[in-house]
Amino acid sequence: MFEEEYNNIINQIRNRSFTWSDYFSLAKELNLILDTENSSNKQLARNIVIYIIDNWISIPQELRKLYTDIVAKCGFFPYLEKEQENFYLDNLRGEILKEFHKANYLKGNIYFHSAQQEVCDLLLNTEANLVISAPTSFGKSLLIEELVASNKYKNIVVIQPTLALLNETRNNLRKYDDKYKIIVRVADKPSEEKGNLFLLTAERVMEYKEMPKIDMFILDEFYKISQKRDDERYEVLNNACNKMLNKHKARFYFLGPHIDKISQEFIDKYNVIFKKYDYTLVVNEENEIKNGETYYNDNKVEIKEKRLFEELVRCNEQTIIYCSSPQKSTETAINFAKYLESLDSRNLNTERDVPLIQWINDNISYKWEISSCLRHKIGVHNGVFPKHVNASIIDYFNDGKLLYLFCTSTIIEGVNTTAKNVIIYNNWRGPRQKKIDYFDYKNIKGRSGRMFKHYVGNLYSFYQKFEEEAIEIDIPFVDQEKPLSKEILANTPEEDIKDKNSQEYQELQAIPKEELELFKKNGLSIDGQKNILEYLKANIRKDYRLIKWSYYPQYEQALYILELCFNNLMKPTETGGGVSPKKLAQLIKICNSLKNLYAIVRNEVKYLHEKQGKDYNSSLTAGFQIQRHWFDYKLPKWFGCFNELQKYVCNLYGLIPGDYSLFLAMLENDYMSPRANLLMEFDLPKTAIRKIDNYIPEHIHDEEFIPFIKQNNQDIARNAMLSNYEYERLKKEVL
Repeated sequence: MFEEEYNNIINQIRNRSFTWSDYFSLAKELNLILDTENSSNKQLARNIVIYIIDNWISIPQELRKLYTDIVAKCGFFPYLEKEQENFYLDNLRGEILKEFHKANYLKGNIYFHSAQQEVCDLLLNTEANLVISAPTSFGKSLLIEELVASNKYKNIVVIQPTLALLNETRNNLRKYDDKYKIIVRVADKPSEEKGNLFLLTAERVMEYKEMPKIDMFILDEFYKISQKRDDERYEVLNNACNKMLNKHKARFYFLGPHIDKISQEFIDKYNVIFKKYDYTLVVNEENEIKNGETYYNDNKVEIKEKRLFEELVRCNEQTIIYCSSPQKSTETAINFAKYLESLDSRNLNTERDVPLIQWINDNISYKWEISSCLRHKIGVHNGVFPKHVNASIIDYFNDGKLLYLFCTSTIIEGVNTTAKNVIIYNNWRGPRQKKIDYFDYKNIKGRSGRMFKHYVGNLYSFYQKFEEEAIEIDIPFVDQEKPLSKEILANTPEEDIKDKNSQEYQELQAIPKEELELFKKNGLSIDGQKNILEYLKANIRKDYRLIKWSYYPQYEQALYILELCFNNLMKPTETGGGVSPKKLAQLIKICNSLKNLYAIVRNEVKYLHEKQGKDYNSSLTAGFQIQRHWFDYKLPKWFGCFNELQKYVCNLYGLIPGDYSLFLAMLENDYMSPRANLLMEFDLPKTAIRKIDNYIPEHIHDEEFIPFIKQNNQDIARNAMLSNYEYERLKKEVL
């Protein structure tokens, strides 16, 4: 009966058509439901209470104490604390219950909701390994901070899927630097005097040498470990987990959203407590945007786009728009800015409001229409823009300086925003048009609404609503379902390998132990590395001049390596994005000459925009995409791997090997000094890093570098002539 009444109750609350008697009767019914064990009805009751909080002004004054008790019974203690002016919790039982949910270690008066408190008790008062599935607005990350603040564990590893998430975590946790040294780079040495907090990607966990004994391992967005999720980095994530669980024997806490079931074998093997929560302090409503009785045709872009823009103007609230790709998000945002101009919209940001606008004009180009978007309170966030641009746009959005945020799948991976509304404008991911699935849909939906900001979030979709389905996550290094990749199998302890008669295992056994250890250390395709190694053995003397180089590679030397890597290290699902070995070798030559990776972007704009007449904005996005995917991510791995392979072969044949270490350092540091690498981990513009690096005395380096900047930040800002935007980022990230 209650489920049938649910929508009617909500409509009456929202329309404020409830009488005093209605509210009193509802209070009795809510109390009864919250005292029962029916979890589905309980969740509906909690949702109704959220709507009541959202419409608190309509609650009769004499019933507010009664409803405050109901809010407490729901376990919504964060709201009771933050909004004390609205609530009347004046009974001893309620006060005691609220104080029981106060964080013991976090700074400030922070209160957990009841489900958070349950997880916190498991984390701090048991030795169990935990896997927690909970909605986006659950507050899982806050529990990481409580764990760190407790100082219960000396050495902690946190793996998150993106550098942007790791940077956000570092900013949240650096207040505990009196207890922990925060380590974000492979080159950082652990402290012996205090604890160590390793904030790393899975790749960096595997690359880190001489890591101390890890006591606690935290894996965020743990669903990425699954082979079924089709994430190209799942293998290295499995190996990093394998390393933490089997080599370090670390206790672990895995967290992520919307998982119904995990591997039973994993649960049994590691004594795991798996908890799935539907508990949330925010309600997400679902709505369809249709063209009459039908859905909009994706091929009729102008008609669909016009409807999107009309909805955004009508809504006039903070809204995220999900688009399929960086090109699509950029193009649609720019078109929306032009649409607002056609309406003679006067509510504009200035360079004073958003200093990034002036930085773009000075350092990229006034032609890049993202600056026009920012003036119209429109942001764009995707995986190819410079990190500091993405970080700033999120900050501006969360500060209310931007109303609209056009995003790609980066929104699915844990970027925290204050959006009330989310619109699914495309229902696929990337240029290959792979459809988003129910799991992606739930994650996107969960980005609407934000605790303390919007009690009710709205999802609007241009597509038919997804049918609900159960989501199960496999753990490949434990389950070992076929086909299990050699990369995971090679890093699995011998005693844990199930099928020693499999072809993959037999082929691994046939590889000489020294070579297999080399392949594992490099962390790329074992078959691909084996092919390259055998090729080098057969051709080392003939090709020696193409291999034996130091400093920077010549064009022919870079091309030689790139062709071998393209042919052997590319995954079957990779396309290269239209970038060839010849093009990359030419770009390497240009960057080596100009000593700046931004030369890649300028070269692409010159080629696509000036020579081929393509749109400036899409040309610039294409340039950013090449820099981020190839030069920031792929090429350092490939050249680093090839460097180790050629060293092995040269030593085998008594030849002096090449040494690519300087070139690799230049790629990773964007041709700046090694100490500048300390600032590369922060979301700072490279223009600021170069100015700071040039200004600070040469004898200041390593661990003295950041403290010197903090102590002399105003002098540095003035004498290094940092722009307003550059200093804004420095204050946000470092000071």
